[in-house]
Amino acid sequence: MTEVEASLLVEASLAETWDRYFDPGGWQAWVDGFGEVISSEGYPEVGGTLRWSSTPAGRGEVIETVAEHHPRRLHRIDFVDPQTEGELTTTFEIRGEATHVAQRLAYRLVSGGPFGWVSDKLFIRSQQRGSIQRSLLGLKHEVEEAAHFADRGQPGSVPPRFT
Repeated sequence: MTEVEASLLVEASLAETWDRYFDPGGWQAWVDGFGEVISSEGYPEVGGTLRWSSTPAGRGEVIETVAEHHPRRLHRIDFVDPQTEGELTTTFEIRGEATHVAQRLAYRLVSGGPFGWVSDKLFIRSQQRGSIQRSLLGLKHEVEEAAHFADRGQPGSVPPRFT
């Protein structure tokens, strides 16, 4: 399996960050390539499933099964889409007044033939890393916008910092 990861600091409380992460009404705004929910049963609890479709240029239909869920600390899903399968682990940690959010994506190509590993190493790995970075950045923007608007009655922004 290939692994990529990214993390950043969200200038908002753990509760605000966690709640936004699990709000399906906001996923189009921050999940990279997210189109729409097809079905959801028991999500985000362990054993729950989520089927969603991507935007036209995205991954196609994605099926997620929750493997681990510890409120306000960790969420791990197993996933499969037409090109890949693997797991995505997201962790949340209080850092002062902010929340550190990290994602680790472990995946393997479903097909690709004998030279799939070359394609993965040269192209796909960087695309996967970019996708989780865009998603985290989108989450940061959505959470901070809502938090700063609620706190001050106006939008605010904090530059992203990937770790």
